[in-house]
Order: sequence, then C-alpha cells, then structure tokens
Amino acid sequence: MRRITKTERRLRRLILHGTLVAGSFLFSVPFIWLVSTSCKVPDEMYPPRWIPQVPARVIKSPYIELRENERPLGPTRVKSTDWERLRDPIAQAITVKVASMSASFPGFYQPYLTEPALADGILNRLLKRVPEEIFEKTEILATAWFAQNVTESLVREVFETVYRRVSVSEVVFHGWDVSVEYPTADGNFPWQVVSGDVTLVDRKEGLLRPAKEVHYSFENQHRFALTITLPIQMNPANLKKIVVTNYADRSWHELWATVELNGKRYQSVQAAYLGSDRSQDITWQFASEDDKSIMMKTWLRLDEAGASDFNQPGRVKLTLDCHRASGAMPTMNKYANNYKTVWRMVPLLAYVKNSLLLVVLNVLGQILGSSLVAYSFARLQWPARDFCFLLVLATLMIPPQVTMIPVFLIYKYIGWYNTLRPLWVSSLFGSAFYIFLLRQFMKGIPKDLEDSAKIDGCGYIGIFTRIIFPLVKPAVATIGIFTFMGTWNDFMGPLIYLNDQRLYPLSLGLFALQVFQGSNFGLMMAASVLMTLPVIILFFAAQRQFIQGITLTGIKG
Repeated sequence: MRRITKTERRLRRLILHGTLVAGSFLFSVPFIWLVSTSCKVPDEMYPPRWIPQVPARVIKSPYIELRENERPLGPTRVKSTDWERLRDPIAQAITVKVASMSASFPGFYQPYLTEPALADGILNRLLKRVPEEIFEKTEILATAWFAQNVTESLVREVFETVYRRVSVSEVVFHGWDVSVEYPTADGNFPWQVVSGDVTLVDRKEGLLRPAKEVHYSFENQHRFALTITLPIQMNPANLKKIVVTNYADRSWHELWATVELNGKRYQSVQAAYLGSDRSQDITWQFASEDDKSIMMKTWLRLDEAGASDFNQPGRVKLTLDCHRASGAMPTMNKYANNYKTVWRMVPLLAYVKNSLLLVVLNVLGQILGSSLVAYSFARLQWPARDFCFLLVLATLMIPPQVTMIPVFLIYKYIGWYNTLRPLWVSSLFGSAFYIFLLRQFMKGIPKDLEDSAKIDGCGYIGIFTRIIFPLVKPAVATIGIFTFMGTWNDFMGPLIYLNDQRLYPLSLGLFALQVFQGSNFGLMMAASVLMTLPVIILFFAAQRQFIQGITLTGIKG
C-alpha cells in the first residue's frame, strides 16, 4: 500500500478547507443579500445590485445627477459594437438639440442644459421606445432619430428627475381633535434665512410644485438654518403635530427642527435626512402617550427644551437646522436609516418582550415535558409502554393543518383566544420528535448507574433529576435551540390566536409593518435582519452543544 506523501496531505487539506469555505460562503449568500438590501432606498431595488449605492459628498446644492438605474444601457438585442459606436454621438446630438431649445425653458435651467447627466437621462427615456434597427444604420441617421424625438415636455420631465435640490414649501398643523389648518394654503411660503451660507429662491415655474428652493454651500460653514412664522387658529395646547412638505437632494445631511410657541421651545430628538429626491412630508409631533403606544410611529418626536423669547399670541415659529454630514457620515446615515426607521416606527421592545416570554416558557416546557415522558419510555417498565411509544411516533405523521381547526376551537371554548396561553401551554406535554430524541439518548445510559442509585435509596424522580437528566444535557441543549428557533420564528400560531397588538411577538409585529410599509423593501429587510440576528447569535454561541447533541443521538440507541 502506497504511503501518502506530505504534499498530498497538504493538497487534500487545502481542498477540504477550500470546499468548506466555499460552502459557507454559498450558504451565507442569502443573508448577505438580506443585509445589503436593508441598506438601500426604494429606487435602488432595480436593477438589483449587491452593494448599496454610496451617496455623493454634496457640498453645494442644487446640482445635476442621475440615479444608478437611470443611466443609459445598450438594448439587449443591439450589438455591443453598434452601441459603443453610436452612444457618444447620440448623446452629443441630444445635447445640441436641448441647447437649441433653451429659449423655451426657465432661466434656472440654462446652466444645466449642456450637462452630460441631462443628455444621458433623455437618452435613457428614448431607449425605451427606439426601434432596434436604428442602431444598425449610419451615425447620421441614428443621431437624427434621437434628436427629432427630443421634445420640450421630455426635457422638462427628465430635468425634474435629475435636478437635485433642497426646497421647502407647505406647512400643515394637525390638532389633537383631528382638526387641520393650512397656514400656507395661499401659496406664500415666508421662509427666511437665519444663518449659514444659503440663499432662498422662489420657484413657481419650471418644476411640478412651487416652493422655496434652498441654495446652500458648506465650504465655509457646516450648517445653516431656516425659519418660518405662521398664524395658528387652534388653541396652542391642541397642536399635535406639524407637517412640512419638502424636497431633498440625496446628500443625507441631517435636518433638525425647533418649534416655539407660547414662550416655550420644543426640539426634535431624532434627525431627519435629506435622503430622498422626491417630494415628501416630514412630520414632527409633540411628545405624548402616543410615543409609548404600540401604534406605527410615522413621526419624529418633539421634546420640550425650556423657555423661548418668542411669545406672540396666535403664532408659531418653526426653525429647520441643517447639519452637514461630512466624511463617511452620509454613507452611515444612508445605511442605518432603515434600521433607525424600524426602531422608531415599530414598538420592537414590546414585541421582543412577548417573543422572549414565549421562548422561555416554550423552552422550559418542552425540556420538562419531553424529558419526563422520554424517561418513562426509556427507563421505566409499565404495561403497553412500547405500544404507547408507537402511538406517540405515529403523531409525527399527522399534518398540523389537520389539527389546526379542532385545537383552535378547543382553546376558544375554554376562553384562551387572544391570550398567550395557546402558544406555550401545549409545550408542557412535550413533542413527539423531542421525546424520541431523548428516549434514544437515555437508552444509551448504563443501567448500572440507575441500579446503584436505587440501592442508595433514590426514587424515580431522584434518579431522573440527579443521574439521567445531567447526562442528557447535549440532547437538552439541542431541544432548547430547536425550540428557541421554532418559537422565535413562529408566525402561524400568533396569527391564529392573537388579535390584540399588545400581545404580538416579533414575527407578527413585523408582519404588521409589512402591511403598513409593504412597498418599502429596504425597510422590510432591515426588520428581517433585526429578527434574524438573535437566532444567528444563539446558534454560534451554542453550536458545540448543538453538534454534540446531534452526533451523540445518532451514535447511541
């Protein structure tokens, strides 16, 4: 028999470790994608990318920029050689055509009409309706088709998309009595500059919505502030929240709010971000019992911050303070935004508390119930023991969907509907699989240990607690891990038995978030990461006991 050389052993070891690393990476791909998607904003979902887009470092605004999914790509059926040959000439022809139409556009369009990003945005729109045979023609004919199809309405539509700016417009007051006031309904937005290198420009044409456009520069100062003073008809004590309509420039700078009325000042405790490039509403709500409730919190909280010099009856003063996000902060703000939003919107602590309570009760119940039943099957002699064990194993073949309705009716009849009891009481009776697992483990324990305990006067319960149970700890650890994972991820049980949101575990609570924010996949992925992390941490912390329990169970019996 030929001896294996040292080189061959090293090669085998290298192949083995390489296979393990490749397999680990393959199984981690879904989680990597989950984490990656949790850091994305809605417009990054298509086309799919592994790495979330890193925001640009914006020092001056406004500016022109395309999103990653707005850049022109060659049509799938067009040869790459034809696309490379015609792409730049077509973009140049579009720029020339747009420049020739400059008199049709407002004055603030003019500095940006020759920007390559604007031409690329128009080209991307035209590619969706261009005949593919155009790319097989000469450069003159191809560029002529694109130039002829550039219209004023198309330029305005694309400009609205690529023109990155910060603007503020309407302010709305909401009262605790559900009353609503529109102090800027006349289209007059009396915003004023408080500090910083910033200029306010009226925009009532050229864009979809009139607003006060904010031209800022952070070259010399790292913050700026705007303020607006508005009349209020309702009683100041009735004012619940203030909604500000704005447009952000994807710079991910921080925006803080201060409200002053009746000689008091209120400040926001959480930052809003200039992250979206679409019209949006930011809601600031005064601190109240709603902050401790289980409702979805779509607002940022305002806390009282002392006295104010502003004390004009019937008027409210709102100040927006923008802080520059420098260095890596724009990326950090963007990547962490979905997690902060989930933590703010969803009462995670209440859901986690319910989940942990169910986990503890189920783990203890399964360990106690399954181990006692397994002990009776493995170590005690009693009539029809083997037949009863077969009946227990036979229940593994019954689909849970068959017993779902009868069990629900039983729990409802005894008054346990909309309580946590149906989700943990059944664990006290054990599980057929766990009973089988522990029985096989216990049958491998030498009987001499039990006999010696009996000679010393130990009873059945004493034998179980002092001898049998300590020796089956690996199997018990396996049961605990399986039960934790099953209870933590259980969705169907809470969905069937719970109607009170205060009792929701994390799985059902995040489903409520999905119903409320179903179109925001980044937000849902962030919530999924928060729910998955405890399971991953538990597995890595207890993997030795888990693997040991599975291995020994397979050997013994």
